[in-house]
Amino acid sequence: EAPIPLVRTPAEGVAESLFNVASALPRDRAGDIAIVYARLALHLRPDFELARLLIGELFDAENQHARANDVYTSINPASPYSWSARLRVANNLADLDTVDEAVGLLNMMADEKPERTDALVRLGGILRSKERYGDAVVAYDRAAERFKNGETTDWFFYYSRGIALERSDLWPRAEADFQKALALEPDQPYVLNYLGYSWVDKGMNIEQARGMIEKAVEKRRNDGFIVD
Repeated sequence: EAPIPLVRTPAEGVAESLFNVASALPRDRAGDIAIVYARLALHLRPDFELARLLIGELFDAENQHARANDVYTSINPASPYSWSARLRVANNLADLDTVDEAVGLLNMMADEKPERTDALVRLGGILRSKERYGDAVVAYDRAAERFKNGETTDWFFYYSRGIALERSDLWPRAEADFQKALALEPDQPYVLNYLGYSWVDKGMNIEQARGMIEKAVEKRRNDGFIVD
């Protein structure tokens, strides 16, 4: 059986070339030009959903989140790029201070695909960034229930949930998550810094905490948050 060709018509071939150019242009200096090329590609190939996703990303790079969402929501729900686009929509809704809409969308996505964790992890991150720490813990815990064997190898998940737990005054669980993050990524400076200062604040493990903070500074000498 012959393979399905990447392009079927000359117009689709030109669209593919324009898309490749748009993808390669530096977004910090040529974002507007990249958008023009991507829109031309979409004009020549209206079902080019990857081009739509790129246009949305280019608008996001220019902090035009509402325009980006208009593009993301125009992606065909049957497209394999639709899920990724909806996650981006949720992020943008939060950036546009319509957090409840973002929460509703991510909860709907989590219900829609109960085998996936990314919508709930994204929900936890948004709620944590908005200082809704208790709600963030609930979202992270729901995600954890979906991990195989109840665990993940992603240190950042435990670090993020640890922050939400610590801010929710659930210290024993927070400490366990920070230590789990370090077990997965032993020299991770942000985890070393957060756990070290948390111990200092609580008058616990002072010498060990000092060593952890010093190691974090050594690894991130130009990071003002850690050096502070």
